[in-house]
Amino acid sequence: MTALHADEIITGYFARLDTALAPVASDRRQELLNDVRAHISEARIGLANETDADLLNILDRLGDPADMAAAEIGRAEPTPPKGPTSMALEIAAIVLLLLFWPVGVILLWISDAWTTREKLIGTLVPPGGYLAILVLGPLLALGAVGTACRTVSDEAGRVLSSTCPSSGVQTGIDIGLALLVIVYLIGPILSAAYLGVRLRRARRGPSSVDREAAPPLIDAVDTL
Repeated sequence: MTALHADEIITGYFARLDTALAPVASDRRQELLNDVRAHISEARIGLANETDADLLNILDRLGDPADMAAAEIGRAEPTPPKGPTSMALEIAAIVLLLLFWPVGVILLWISDAWTTREKLIGTLVPPGGYLAILVLGPLLALGAVGTACRTVSDEAGRVLSSTCPSSGVQTGIDIGLALLVIVYLIGPILSAAYLGVRLRRARRGPSSVDREAAPPLIDAVDTL
């Protein structure tokens, strides 16, 4: 048994849907209309004694034509391609972290290409960059001199006292100074390389392609 006003209800629904889908390409619009029509027909087959209320419930589950069309139009609108962006600021930051650390740090934190964690690594590994060697050099030299043996002699040249650090202490100091030198020679290069890799990945974007969402209209009719 067919609902008393089935033709009027369905015709009115499709008229509204067709009008709302006007901005959609004709082929796609016709495809969506046919799909909705097929699913309505399939849902009506399961009704033994179809009434106007039953038919309205089917259309209600599909949703308002205006909302359905808006979802389809929003899905179909392409995202405007991003124009090429200059990396001059980021490149300058990486270079100056090596050559003139204070300015490089400022540029590093001004840029939005890196996360806070990456900026902290660029700032603190190692702190001061190569510029710090100018300060650490004399300090390291003083440390090496300070650990040498000290001999006190009288006017005749006789040794009055001699103090030398133990071999274990001296070895530990030498190793510590050598490690510090290595850190400040290699650390800035490793830090700059890390920032360069992260910058490249940030500009390239996610490598995985997101799965395309199903068309909203198809999702709606599949729930019938």
